[in-house]
Amino acid sequence: MSTEKTTTKTEAKFEMPTNPFASFDPMAYWNTSQQTFQKMLVDAYGRAQAFADQYAAMEQQFISRAQTAVSNWAQLTNEALAYSAQLSAEARKIGFETAKRMGVGA
Repeated sequence: MSTEKTTTKTEAKFEMPTNPFASFDPMAYWNTSQQTFQKMLVDAYGRAQAFADQYAAMEQQFISRAQTAVSNWAQLTNEALAYSAQLSAEARKIGFETAKRMGVGA
């Protein structure tokens, strides 16, 4: 028994290669890049505004604390001056009383 092999030869069809740049639209790319750039700028502006708002809040806290510290320092200074005047008056009083006891100026 003889087996005959029949092979069918398929011929390769030549197809024109597709142009990879055929779907490239420079104007669409330009519009997309401009929209992306504008979104980036809007986001950056929003972040900068948020940072400025946080900085202003921190600055206000700093000023408030500084004013409180200066106020406390002024109060302590006034109290120190008043106490100093009280000590000076007491020292004079004790000095005159001591001199009087010793018989000076009698």
